Amino acid sequence: MRTSLTFLLLVLFIGMASAQVVSTAEHKILFQLTDGEPEVHKKFIRQLNNVLTAAPNAKIEVVTHGMGIDLLRKESNPFESDLQKLVDKGVVFVVCENTLKQREMKKEQFLPLAGFVPAAIIELVMKQEAGWIYIKAGG
Repeated sequence: MRTSLTFLLLVLFIGMASAQVVSTAEHKILFQLTDGEPEVHKKFIRQLNNVLTAAPNAKIEVVTHGMGIDLLRKESNPFESDLQKLVDKGVVFVVCENTLKQREMKKEQFLPLAGFVPAAIIELVMKQEAGWIYIKAGG
């Protein structure tokens, strides 16, 4: 009896502790990332995974500009594996070409999973006009 009760409590605890699906709708979520701090990137990746756990059918695009493009840089990127897993789940990451010009950088300096848009702000505007929900990411 005691073993059965312990097992039941363990199952309930694990069930409560694990993340759960909150919505199966196809939400269209647009994140803007302008922060270049690795700790912010780490928390943001965790947030993206949390969103996909709660809403696995969500369509997500991450628009990076300013220092936020550093999340997608190829050189010594500690998040490459995590980012690829998010891409495999359908998350789209884009880099602002205006920022590239300003920072004198080339597309080749970014992970192959990164896409590019001519102007981040216009990308944000067009997606919102198309019904995407906007969220400012980072600190």
